[in-house]
Amino acid sequence: MRRALEHGLSLEVHPSGIGPLAQAKDRHMNKVFLAGRITSDVTRFGNDTKSGVSFTLVTSKPVIKDGQVQKDGNGYTETWDEFHTVKAFGGLGKSVGGHKKKGDELIVVGEIRYSRNERDGRTYYNTDIIADEIKFI
Repeated sequence: MRRALEHGLSLEVHPSGIGPLAQAKDRHMNKVFLAGRITSDVTRFGNDTKSGVSFTLVTSKPVIKDGQVQKDGNGYTETWDEFHTVKAFGGLGKSVGGHKKKGDELIVVGEIRYSRNERDGRTYYNTDIIADEIKFI
């Protein structure tokens, strides 16, 4: 649906009519939002001109079967945990490296990046989250 604007311009509107439809380049963005806890020491890498940090973030959700949250033998909620390698560069990386440690909680907004490396005749595949924003909680 298109809505006419002043001066002969038009704007593509979301089918709900509530707001504008994202620009074509934004519709297919690779964006991930993660909230979790740091499970490894924050590691610095790079040099003075291009540096960053890397750490592992765990995200958890409860295990649900037949509509019921599952509990372990001690009464604790069973969780499904996933581990993500997060990398942050520049000032964002310096801030995380200087203020965060293992066990701290974060919200990370970033992009998923896939890479392939060969070492010793073997091929390794990696999935990293490249942080655009990190919120300390």
